[in-house]
Amino acid sequence: MNRESLPAHAEAFFHADLYAHGTGPIEMIQTHISWVFLAGDYAYKLKKPVNFGFLDFTSLAARKHFCQQELHLNRRLSPEIYLAVLPLYLHDSGYSLQPPGAIVDYCLRMVRFQQSDLLEQRLQSGNFDPRWLDMLAHDIAHFHRAQKPIACEKIDHCRLLREHIRTNLDVAAAHIPATIAPAAWAQLNSYDTSALVQLTPLIVQRQAEGFVRHCHGDLHLRNITLIAEKPRVFDCIEFNDEFASIDTMNDIAFLVMDCDAHEQSELGMRFLSRYLEQSTDYTGLALLTLYLFYRAGVRGKVACLLADELEQDSDKQTDALHEASHYFALAGDYCHTPTPRLFAIGGLSGSGKSHLALLGCGVERAVIIRSDATRKRLASDYPGLGLYGQTMTRHTYDAMLAAASITLAAGWSVILDAAFLHADDRLAVKKLADATEIPLCFYWLEIETAVLRSRITRRQQLGTDLSDADLAVLELQLSAYQRPDEAWIEHISSSDVWPKLQPVSY
Repeated sequence: MNRESLPAHAEAFFHADLYAHGTGPIEMIQTHISWVFLAGDYAYKLKKPVNFGFLDFTSLAARKHFCQQELHLNRRLSPEIYLAVLPLYLHDSGYSLQPPGAIVDYCLRMVRFQQSDLLEQRLQSGNFDPRWLDMLAHDIAHFHRAQKPIACEKIDHCRLLREHIRTNLDVAAAHIPATIAPAAWAQLNSYDTSALVQLTPLIVQRQAEGFVRHCHGDLHLRNITLIAEKPRVFDCIEFNDEFASIDTMNDIAFLVMDCDAHEQSELGMRFLSRYLEQSTDYTGLALLTLYLFYRAGVRGKVACLLADELEQDSDKQTDALHEASHYFALAGDYCHTPTPRLFAIGGLSGSGKSHLALLGCGVERAVIIRSDATRKRLASDYPGLGLYGQTMTRHTYDAMLAAASITLAAGWSVILDAAFLHADDRLAVKKLADATEIPLCFYWLEIETAVLRSRITRRQQLGTDLSDADLAVLELQLSAYQRPDEAWIEHISSSDVWPKLQPVSY
Protein backbone atom coordinates (compact mmCIF):
# COMPACT_ATOMS: atom_id res chain seq x y z
CA MET A 1 0.00 0.00 0.00
CA ASN A 2 1.45 3.37 -1.02
CA ARG A 3 0.84 6.72 0.61
CA GLU A 4 -1.93 7.72 -1.78
CA SER A 5 -4.04 4.69 -0.90
CA LEU A 6 -3.78 5.12 2.87
CA PRO A 7 -6.86 6.18 4.85
CA ALA A 8 -6.78 9.87 5.73
CA HIS A 9 -5.97 9.40 9.41
CA ALA A 10 -2.94 7.23 8.55
CA GLU A 11 -1.75 9.50 5.74
CA ALA A 12 -1.68 12.34 8.27
CA PHE A 13 1.40 10.76 9.86
CA PHE A 14 3.38 11.74 6.77
CA HIS A 15 2.93 15.44 7.66
CA ALA A 16 5.71 16.91 9.79
CA ASP A 17 3.35 19.39 11.48
CA LEU A 18 1.59 16.46 13.18
CA TYR A 19 4.58 16.06 15.48
CA ALA A 20 5.96 18.22 18.29
CA HIS A 21 9.55 17.40 17.30
CA GLY A 22 11.77 17.39 14.25
CA THR A 23 11.10 14.55 11.87
CA GLY A 24 13.47 14.57 8.91
CA PRO A 25 12.18 12.43 6.03
CA ILE A 26 9.21 10.39 7.28
CA GLU A 27 9.20 6.69 6.37
CA MET A 28 6.55 4.01 6.70
CA ILE A 29 6.84 0.30 7.46
CA GLN A 30 3.69 -1.79 7.28
CA THR A 31 2.63 -5.28 8.19
CA HIS A 32 -0.71 -6.98 7.66
CA ILE A 33 -1.96 -5.54 10.96
CA SER A 34 -0.24 -2.17 11.41
CA TRP A 35 1.43 0.91 9.96
CA VAL A 36 4.61 2.21 11.59
CA PHE A 37 5.76 5.74 10.79
CA LEU A 38 9.40 6.64 11.40
CA ALA A 39 9.71 10.33 12.21
CA GLY A 40 12.97 11.68 13.57
CA ASP A 41 13.98 9.90 16.76
CA TYR A 42 10.58 8.29 17.25
CA ALA A 43 8.26 5.72 15.71
CA TYR A 44 4.45 5.87 15.76
CA LYS A 45 2.46 2.67 15.34
CA LEU A 46 -1.15 2.59 14.16
CA LYS A 47 -3.21 -0.57 14.19
CA LYS A 48 -5.14 -1.33 11.01
CA PRO A 49 -8.92 -1.75 11.48
CA VAL A 50 -8.83 -5.44 10.50
CA ASN A 51 -10.39 -8.66 11.75
CA PHE A 52 -8.57 -11.94 11.15
CA GLY A 53 -10.51 -13.98 13.67
CA PHE A 54 -7.56 -14.44 16.00
CA LEU A 55 -7.41 -10.64 16.31
CA ASP A 56 -10.05 -7.95 15.91
CA PHE A 57 -9.00 -4.29 15.62
CA THR A 58 -12.16 -3.08 13.89
CA SER A 59 -13.47 -0.88 16.72
CA LEU A 60 -11.85 2.23 18.15
CA ALA A 61 -12.21 0.78 21.65
CA ALA A 62 -10.37 -2.38 20.59
CA ARG A 63 -7.51 -0.43 19.03
CA LYS A 64 -7.15 1.64 22.20
CA HIS A 65 -7.18 -1.48 24.35
CA PHE A 66 -4.58 -3.31 22.29
CA CYS A 67 -2.33 -0.25 22.06
CA GLN A 68 -2.39 -0.14 25.86
CA GLN A 69 -1.74 -3.88 26.00
CA GLU A 70 1.18 -3.56 23.61
CA LEU A 71 2.69 -0.79 25.73
CA HIS A 72 2.21 -2.69 28.99
CA LEU A 73 3.41 -6.09 27.78
CA ASN A 74 6.44 -4.88 25.85
CA ARG A 75 7.62 -2.69 28.70
CA ARG A 76 8.29 -5.92 30.61
CA LEU A 77 11.38 -6.44 28.44
CA SER A 78 12.05 -3.08 26.74
CA PRO A 79 10.76 -0.11 28.75
CA GLU A 80 13.28 2.18 27.04
CA ILE A 81 11.65 1.55 23.63
CA TYR A 82 7.94 1.75 24.49
CA LEU A 83 6.98 5.25 25.63
CA ALA A 84 3.24 6.02 25.53
CA VAL A 85 -0.17 5.54 23.93
CA LEU A 86 -1.38 8.75 22.25
CA PRO A 87 -4.85 9.67 20.98
CA LEU A 88 -5.16 10.97 17.42
CA TYR A 89 -7.56 13.93 17.28
CA LEU A 90 -9.53 15.36 14.37
CA HIS A 91 -10.51 19.04 14.50
CA ASP A 92 -11.50 21.70 11.98
CA SER A 93 -7.97 22.18 10.63
CA GLY A 94 -7.07 18.49 10.40
CA TYR A 95 -5.46 15.76 12.47
CA SER A 96 -3.37 16.33 15.59
CA LEU A 97 -1.72 14.41 18.40
CA GLN A 98 -2.80 17.21 20.76
CA PRO A 99 -6.33 18.15 21.89
CA PRO A 100 -8.88 19.55 21.22
CA GLY A 101 -10.93 17.53 18.79
CA ALA A 102 -12.66 14.20 18.46
CA ILE A 103 -10.53 11.12 19.11
CA VAL A 104 -10.50 9.08 15.90
CA ASP A 105 -7.73 6.61 16.69
CA TYR A 106 -4.83 5.71 18.98
CA CYS A 107 -1.16 5.17 18.27
CA LEU A 108 1.82 3.80 20.14
CA ARG A 109 4.83 6.09 20.50
CA MET A 110 8.21 4.36 20.59
CA VAL A 111 11.89 5.18 20.40
CA ARG A 112 13.14 4.68 16.87
CA PHE A 113 16.01 2.30 16.26
CA GLN A 114 17.94 1.52 13.13
CA GLN A 115 16.85 -1.46 11.05
CA SER A 116 20.55 -2.27 10.70
CA ASP A 117 20.62 -2.93 14.47
CA LEU A 118 18.13 -5.79 14.28
CA LEU A 119 19.93 -8.99 15.23
CA GLU A 120 18.90 -10.59 11.95
CA GLN A 121 20.54 -7.73 10.05
CA ARG A 122 23.65 -7.89 12.23
CA LEU A 123 23.89 -11.63 11.62
CA GLN A 124 23.51 -11.27 7.86
CA SER A 125 26.09 -8.46 7.71
CA GLY A 126 28.66 -10.47 9.69
CA ASN A 127 28.70 -7.87 12.47
CA PHE A 128 27.38 -10.13 15.23
CA ASP A 129 28.68 -10.58 18.77
CA PRO A 130 27.59 -13.97 20.20
CA ARG A 131 27.78 -12.50 23.70
CA TRP A 132 24.54 -10.67 22.91
CA LEU A 133 22.87 -14.08 23.13
CA ASP A 134 24.35 -14.63 26.60
CA MET A 135 22.80 -11.35 27.76
CA LEU A 136 19.53 -12.24 26.07
CA ALA A 137 19.41 -15.68 27.72
CA HIS A 138 19.84 -14.06 31.12
CA ASP A 139 17.08 -11.52 30.47
CA ILE A 140 14.60 -14.02 29.03
CA ALA A 141 15.12 -16.50 31.87
CA HIS A 142 14.47 -13.78 34.46
CA PHE A 143 11.51 -12.51 32.43
CA HIS A 144 9.96 -15.99 32.38
CA ARG A 145 10.51 -16.38 36.10
CA ALA A 146 8.70 -13.10 36.78
CA GLN A 147 5.51 -14.13 34.96
CA LYS A 148 2.67 -15.84 36.80
CA PRO A 149 1.73 -19.44 35.94
CA ILE A 150 -1.47 -19.88 33.93
CA ALA A 151 -3.80 -22.70 34.97
CA CYS A 152 -5.20 -25.15 32.43
CA GLU A 153 -8.72 -24.10 33.43
CA LYS A 154 -7.98 -20.62 32.05
CA ILE A 155 -6.01 -21.55 28.93
CA ASP A 156 -5.45 -25.15 27.81
CA HIS A 157 -1.97 -25.00 26.31
CA CYS A 158 -1.98 -28.61 25.12
CA ARG A 159 -5.25 -28.27 23.21
CA LEU A 160 -4.18 -25.00 21.63
CA LEU A 161 -0.79 -26.39 20.64
CA ARG A 162 -2.48 -29.33 18.94
CA GLU A 163 -4.82 -26.97 17.06
CA HIS A 164 -2.02 -24.63 16.00
CA ILE A 165 0.15 -27.45 14.69
CA ARG A 166 -2.83 -28.79 12.74
CA THR A 167 -3.37 -25.34 11.22
CA ASN A 168 0.28 -25.25 10.13
CA LEU A 169 -0.11 -28.64 8.46
CA ASP A 170 -3.40 -27.71 6.80
CA VAL A 171 -1.85 -24.59 5.26
CA ALA A 172 1.15 -26.62 4.11
CA ALA A 173 -1.18 -29.20 2.55
CA ALA A 174 -2.94 -26.45 0.62
CA HIS A 175 0.42 -25.46 -0.89
CA ILE A 176 1.50 -28.89 -2.16
CA PRO A 177 3.64 -29.12 -4.29
CA ALA A 178 4.61 -25.43 -4.45
CA THR A 179 6.22 -25.49 -0.99
CA ILE A 180 6.41 -29.15 0.03
CA ALA A 181 6.26 -32.55 -1.64
CA PRO A 182 3.41 -34.94 -0.73
CA ALA A 183 5.80 -37.43 0.89
CA ALA A 184 7.47 -34.71 2.94
CA TRP A 185 4.08 -33.44 4.12
CA ALA A 186 3.10 -36.98 5.11
CA GLN A 187 6.26 -37.17 7.21
CA LEU A 188 5.36 -33.95 9.03
CA ASN A 189 1.85 -35.23 9.63
CA SER A 190 3.14 -38.54 10.97
CA TYR A 191 5.58 -36.85 13.33
CA ASP A 192 2.86 -34.56 14.63
CA THR A 193 0.60 -37.50 15.43
CA SER A 194 3.24 -39.66 17.12
CA ALA A 195 4.93 -36.83 19.03
CA LEU A 196 1.70 -35.51 20.49
CA VAL A 197 0.60 -38.99 21.57
CA GLN A 198 3.93 -39.51 23.31
CA LEU A 199 4.34 -36.05 24.81
CA THR A 200 0.81 -34.98 25.77
CA PRO A 201 1.21 -36.22 29.39
CA LEU A 202 4.37 -34.13 29.82
CA ILE A 203 2.80 -31.07 28.17
CA VAL A 204 -0.12 -31.29 30.59
CA GLN A 205 2.17 -31.99 33.56
CA ARG A 206 4.33 -28.95 32.86
CA GLN A 207 1.32 -26.67 32.81
CA ALA A 208 0.27 -28.12 36.16
CA GLU A 209 3.80 -27.43 37.43
CA GLY A 210 3.61 -23.77 36.38
CA PHE A 211 5.68 -23.65 33.19
CA VAL A 212 2.87 -22.16 31.06
CA ARG A 213 3.09 -18.39 31.45
CA HIS A 214 2.33 -15.22 29.52
CA CYS A 215 5.49 -15.14 27.41
CA HIS A 216 6.74 -13.01 24.53
CA GLY A 217 5.30 -15.40 21.95
CA ASP A 218 7.19 -14.13 18.90
CA LEU A 219 10.83 -14.38 19.96
CA HIS A 220 12.95 -14.37 16.81
CA LEU A 221 15.88 -12.42 15.39
CA ARG A 222 13.73 -9.80 13.63
CA ASN A 223 12.15 -8.87 16.96
CA ILE A 224 15.42 -8.18 18.78
CA THR A 225 17.38 -4.97 18.35
CA LEU A 226 20.41 -3.36 19.94
CA ILE A 227 20.03 -0.40 22.27
CA ALA A 228 23.40 0.86 23.55
CA GLU A 229 24.93 -2.43 22.34
CA LYS A 230 22.58 -4.50 24.48
CA PRO A 231 19.88 -6.76 22.99
CA ARG A 232 16.32 -5.62 23.54
CA VAL A 233 13.28 -7.69 22.61
CA PHE A 234 10.25 -5.91 21.18
CA ASP A 235 6.91 -6.61 19.44
CA CYS A 236 5.54 -9.35 21.68
CA ILE A 237 2.11 -10.81 20.99
CA GLU A 238 -0.46 -8.50 22.57
CA PHE A 239 -3.53 -9.21 20.45
CA ASN A 240 -4.34 -12.74 21.64
CA ASP A 241 -3.58 -14.11 25.10
CA GLU A 242 -3.88 -17.69 23.84
CA PHE A 243 -0.97 -17.18 21.43
CA ALA A 244 1.30 -15.84 24.19
CA SER A 245 0.22 -18.12 27.05
CA ILE A 246 2.65 -20.92 26.32
CA ASP A 247 5.26 -23.18 27.86
CA THR A 248 8.42 -21.20 28.48
CA MET A 249 10.34 -23.80 26.46
CA ASN A 250 8.00 -23.09 23.55
CA ASP A 251 8.92 -19.41 23.83
CA ILE A 252 12.68 -19.90 23.49
CA ALA A 253 12.21 -22.56 20.79
CA PHE A 254 11.34 -19.81 18.31
CA LEU A 255 14.78 -18.20 18.65
CA VAL A 256 16.63 -21.53 18.56
CA MET A 257 14.71 -22.46 15.41
CA ASP A 258 15.43 -19.07 13.84
CA CYS A 259 19.16 -19.56 14.37
CA ASP A 260 18.86 -22.97 12.70
CA ALA A 261 16.97 -21.38 9.81
CA HIS A 262 19.87 -18.95 9.32
CA GLU A 263 22.31 -21.90 9.41
CA GLN A 264 23.72 -20.69 12.71
CA SER A 265 23.00 -23.66 14.95
CA GLU A 266 25.96 -22.86 17.17
CA LEU A 267 24.29 -19.58 18.12
CA GLY A 268 21.00 -21.30 18.88
CA MET A 269 22.67 -23.94 21.03
CA ARG A 270 24.71 -21.29 22.80
CA PHE A 271 21.54 -19.33 23.62
CA LEU A 272 19.77 -22.50 24.75
CA SER A 273 22.68 -23.56 26.98
CA ARG A 274 22.93 -20.14 28.62
CA TYR A 275 19.17 -20.00 29.13
CA LEU A 276 19.22 -23.40 30.84
CA GLU A 277 22.02 -22.25 33.14
CA GLN A 278 19.72 -19.48 34.35
CA SER A 279 16.41 -21.36 34.39
CA THR A 280 17.69 -24.89 35.24
CA ASP A 281 14.71 -26.16 33.22
CA TYR A 282 16.48 -29.20 31.78
CA THR A 283 13.31 -31.31 32.02
CA GLY A 284 11.73 -29.02 29.42
CA LEU A 285 14.19 -30.26 26.82
CA ALA A 286 12.00 -33.32 26.31
CA LEU A 287 9.51 -31.00 24.56
CA LEU A 288 11.97 -28.79 22.70
CA THR A 289 12.10 -30.76 19.45
CA LEU A 290 8.30 -30.67 19.19
CA TYR A 291 8.35 -26.92 19.79
CA LEU A 292 11.09 -26.42 17.19
CA PHE A 293 8.95 -28.39 14.73
CA TYR A 294 5.95 -26.23 15.60
CA ARG A 295 7.84 -22.93 15.26
CA ALA A 296 9.29 -23.87 11.87
CA GLY A 297 5.75 -24.70 10.79
CA VAL A 298 4.51 -21.31 11.99
CA ARG A 299 7.03 -19.50 9.81
CA GLY A 300 6.22 -21.74 6.86
CA LYS A 301 2.50 -21.06 7.32
CA VAL A 302 3.00 -17.29 7.52
CA ALA A 303 5.09 -17.33 4.34
CA CYS A 304 2.34 -19.30 2.56
CA LEU A 305 -0.34 -16.85 3.65
CA LEU A 306 1.81 -13.96 2.48
CA ALA A 307 2.28 -15.64 -0.90
CA ASP A 308 -1.50 -15.95 -1.24
CA GLU A 309 -1.85 -12.17 -0.90
CA LEU A 310 0.81 -11.36 -3.51
CA GLU A 311 0.46 -11.06 -7.25
CA GLN A 312 0.44 -14.43 -9.00
CA ASP A 313 3.86 -15.48 -10.34
CA SER A 314 5.48 -12.24 -9.14
CA ASP A 315 9.03 -12.23 -7.81
CA LYS A 316 7.73 -11.46 -4.32
CA GLN A 317 5.35 -14.39 -4.41
CA THR A 318 8.15 -16.67 -5.60
CA ASP A 319 10.32 -15.49 -2.72
CA ALA A 320 7.54 -16.12 -0.20
CA LEU A 321 6.95 -19.65 -1.50
CA HIS A 322 10.69 -20.33 -1.39
CA GLU A 323 10.78 -19.14 2.23
CA ALA A 324 7.86 -21.42 3.09
CA SER A 325 9.68 -24.36 1.48
CA HIS A 326 12.76 -23.58 3.56
CA TYR A 327 10.82 -23.64 6.83
CA PHE A 328 8.83 -26.76 5.99
CA ALA A 329 12.10 -28.51 5.12
CA LEU A 330 13.50 -27.42 8.49
CA ALA A 331 10.41 -28.82 10.20
CA GLY A 332 11.16 -32.08 8.41
CA ASP A 333 14.71 -32.04 9.75
CA TYR A 334 13.35 -31.87 13.29
CA CYS A 335 11.44 -35.11 12.67
CA HIS A 336 14.76 -36.99 12.67
CA THR A 337 16.26 -37.00 16.15
CA PRO A 338 19.94 -38.06 16.21
CA THR A 339 21.25 -40.41 18.88
CA PRO A 340 22.49 -38.28 21.79
CA ARG A 341 26.18 -38.29 22.63
CA LEU A 342 28.10 -37.30 25.73
CA PHE A 343 31.21 -35.15 25.50
CA ALA A 344 33.44 -34.11 28.38
CA ILE A 345 36.17 -31.49 28.06
CA GLY A 346 38.77 -31.39 30.83
CA GLY A 347 41.93 -29.46 31.48
CA LEU A 348 43.56 -26.92 33.75
CA SER A 349 42.14 -23.42 34.08
CA GLY A 350 42.90 -21.37 30.98
CA SER A 351 43.32 -24.36 28.68
CA GLY A 352 40.43 -23.33 26.43
CA LYS A 353 37.67 -25.70 27.53
CA SER A 354 34.83 -23.21 27.20
CA HIS A 355 36.07 -22.04 23.81
CA LEU A 356 36.18 -25.61 22.53
CA ALA A 357 32.71 -26.31 23.93
CA LEU A 358 31.26 -23.37 22.01
CA LEU A 359 32.85 -24.67 18.81
CA GLY A 360 31.32 -28.08 19.39
CA CYS A 361 27.79 -27.21 20.49
CA GLY A 362 26.60 -26.35 16.98
CA VAL A 363 28.40 -29.23 15.29
CA GLU A 364 26.95 -31.77 17.71
CA ARG A 365 23.70 -29.90 18.56
CA ALA A 366 24.73 -30.30 22.17
CA VAL A 367 23.76 -28.52 25.36
CA ILE A 368 26.79 -27.11 27.18
CA ILE A 369 26.85 -27.62 30.96
CA ARG A 370 29.59 -25.49 32.53
CA SER A 371 31.15 -26.02 35.93
CA ASP A 372 31.74 -22.26 36.32
CA ALA A 373 28.05 -21.46 35.89
CA THR A 374 26.94 -24.41 38.02
CA ARG A 375 29.36 -23.53 40.83
CA LYS A 376 28.19 -19.92 40.99
CA ARG A 377 24.54 -20.96 40.98
CA LEU A 378 25.16 -23.36 43.87
CA ALA A 379 27.14 -20.83 45.91
CA SER A 380 24.01 -19.37 47.49
CA ASP A 381 22.88 -22.86 48.52
CA TYR A 382 26.19 -23.61 50.25
CA PRO A 383 27.40 -20.37 51.85
CA GLY A 384 30.82 -20.44 53.42
CA LEU A 385 32.21 -23.31 51.37
CA GLY A 386 34.14 -21.14 48.93
CA LEU A 387 33.86 -21.51 45.16
CA TYR A 388 36.83 -23.85 44.74
CA GLY A 389 36.79 -25.88 47.94
CA GLN A 390 36.67 -29.66 47.74
CA THR A 391 33.09 -29.92 49.02
CA MET A 392 31.79 -27.26 46.62
CA THR A 393 33.58 -28.98 43.75
CA ARG A 394 31.84 -32.25 44.62
CA HIS A 395 28.43 -30.54 44.71
CA THR A 396 29.23 -28.90 41.37
CA TYR A 397 30.08 -32.15 39.61
CA ASP A 398 27.04 -33.89 41.09
CA ALA A 399 24.75 -31.13 39.83
CA MET A 400 26.36 -31.17 36.38
CA LEU A 401 25.93 -34.92 36.03
CA ALA A 402 22.32 -34.72 37.20
CA ALA A 403 21.57 -32.08 34.55
CA ALA A 404 23.42 -34.13 31.95
CA SER A 405 21.39 -37.22 32.80
CA ILE A 406 18.11 -35.33 32.32
CA THR A 407 19.33 -33.78 29.08
CA LEU A 408 20.48 -37.09 27.60
CA ALA A 409 17.19 -38.74 28.57
CA ALA A 410 15.40 -35.95 26.70
CA GLY A 411 17.31 -36.90 23.56
CA TRP A 412 19.87 -34.08 23.47
CA SER A 413 23.65 -34.41 23.36
CA VAL A 414 25.69 -32.88 26.17
CA ILE A 415 29.08 -31.18 26.41
CA LEU A 416 30.42 -31.11 29.97
CA ASP A 417 32.83 -28.20 30.44
CA ALA A 418 34.82 -28.70 33.66
CA ALA A 419 38.39 -29.25 34.81
CA PHE A 420 38.01 -32.98 35.60
CA LEU A 421 41.35 -32.85 37.41
CA HIS A 422 40.92 -36.07 39.36
CA ALA A 423 40.34 -39.64 38.25
CA ASP A 424 37.17 -39.94 40.34
CA ASP A 425 35.60 -36.99 38.48
CA ARG A 426 36.37 -38.56 35.13
CA LEU A 427 35.17 -41.96 36.27
CA ALA A 428 31.81 -40.46 37.26
CA VAL A 429 31.31 -39.31 33.66
CA LYS A 430 32.19 -42.76 32.37
CA LYS A 431 29.68 -44.31 34.78
CA LEU A 432 26.96 -41.96 33.47
CA ALA A 433 27.75 -42.99 29.90
CA ASP A 434 27.68 -46.66 30.88
CA ALA A 435 24.40 -46.34 32.76
CA THR A 436 22.66 -44.53 29.91
CA GLU A 437 24.41 -46.50 27.14
CA ILE A 438 25.33 -43.18 25.55
CA PRO A 439 28.52 -42.90 23.44
CA LEU A 440 31.23 -40.92 25.26
CA CYS A 441 34.04 -38.71 23.96
CA PHE A 442 36.43 -37.32 26.59
CA TYR A 443 38.84 -34.59 25.49
CA TRP A 444 41.73 -33.48 27.68
CA LEU A 445 43.31 -30.15 26.73
CA GLU A 446 47.05 -29.88 27.32
CA ILE A 447 48.50 -26.38 27.05
CA GLU A 448 51.90 -25.05 28.14
CA THR A 449 51.87 -23.66 31.67
CA ALA A 450 53.19 -20.27 30.55
CA VAL A 451 50.25 -19.96 28.14
CA LEU A 452 47.81 -20.87 30.91
CA ARG A 453 49.20 -18.15 33.16
CA SER A 454 49.07 -15.60 30.35
CA ARG A 455 45.47 -16.42 29.48
CA ILE A 456 44.29 -16.26 33.09
CA THR A 457 46.02 -12.92 33.63
CA ARG A 458 44.47 -11.57 30.44
CA ARG A 459 40.91 -12.64 31.23
CA GLN A 460 41.16 -11.18 34.74
CA GLN A 461 42.22 -7.88 33.23
CA LEU A 462 39.28 -7.93 30.83
CA GLY A 463 36.81 -8.95 33.54
CA THR A 464 34.39 -10.49 31.02
CA ASP A 465 34.88 -14.19 31.72
CA LEU A 466 32.57 -16.22 33.93
CA SER A 467 35.42 -18.09 35.59
CA ASP A 468 36.84 -16.79 38.87
CA ALA A 469 39.85 -19.09 38.71
CA ASP A 470 42.94 -16.90 39.19
CA LEU A 471 46.66 -17.67 39.19
CA ALA A 472 46.46 -18.95 42.77
CA VAL A 473 43.81 -21.47 41.73
CA LEU A 474 45.96 -22.52 38.78
CA GLU A 475 48.96 -23.12 41.05
CA LEU A 476 46.83 -25.33 43.30
CA GLN A 477 45.66 -27.28 40.26
CA LEU A 478 49.20 -27.75 39.00
CA SER A 479 50.30 -29.14 42.35
CA ALA A 480 47.42 -31.56 42.82
CA TYR A 481 45.85 -32.62 39.51
CA GLN A 482 46.01 -36.16 38.21
CA ARG A 483 46.92 -36.21 34.54
CA PRO A 484 44.63 -38.67 32.75
CA ASP A 485 46.25 -41.59 31.01
CA GLU A 486 43.14 -43.69 30.51
CA ALA A 487 42.84 -45.25 27.07
CA TRP A 488 39.35 -43.78 26.62
CA ILE A 489 40.55 -40.16 26.87
CA GLU A 490 41.79 -38.23 23.83
CA HIS A 491 44.60 -35.78 24.57
CA ILE A 492 44.47 -32.68 22.35
CA SER A 493 46.56 -29.53 22.30
CA SER A 494 44.32 -26.97 20.56
CA SER A 495 40.94 -25.52 21.46
CA ASP A 496 40.56 -23.82 18.08
CA VAL A 497 39.10 -26.78 16.15
CA TRP A 498 36.39 -29.18 17.28
CA PRO A 499 37.90 -32.69 17.12
CA LYS A 500 36.22 -35.04 14.66
CA LEU A 501 36.75 -38.19 16.66
CA GLN A 502 34.72 -41.33 17.08
CA PRO A 503 33.08 -41.91 20.46
CA VAL A 504 34.50 -44.56 22.72
CA SER A 505 32.79 -47.95 22.60
CA TYR A 506 32.57 -50.16 25.67
